[in-house]
Amino acid sequence: MKNPTVELFESYKSSLGVRTDCAAAESLGVKNQTVNNWRSRGSQAEPRLLKRMCTKLKLDPAEWILRAQMTQTPDPKNKQIWRGIAKQFGYKIALVAAPLASMLAAQLASGQSGLL
Repeated sequence: MKNPTVELFESYKSSLGVRTDCAAAESLGVKNQTVNNWRSRGSQAEPRLLKRMCTKLKLDPAEWILRAQMTQTPDPKNKQIWRGIAKQFGYKIALVAAPLASMLAAQLASGQSGLL
């Protein structure tokens, strides 16, 4: 799976008309090392940064925040929950449901059954 943050950052960088990660990182208010971590470690930008890039690109941030969250979740059960939310409700509602999904995932991981 492609790193959503890097994918979005590349579009953001292009929209600024700059060639270097450093210039785009500065515009975003992060250090170049942060961008290097996105690229080399697969880490994801904070939701506020994803939203800032989406605002510049006139994109819905919910999709990008959800995609970033899905890639950061190592547990397959949690990934399945995120995917299910995305499919069932669409990205806009999935963002609202994210706290519920986290609680449900914790319950599943601890062996509890039932909804909350």
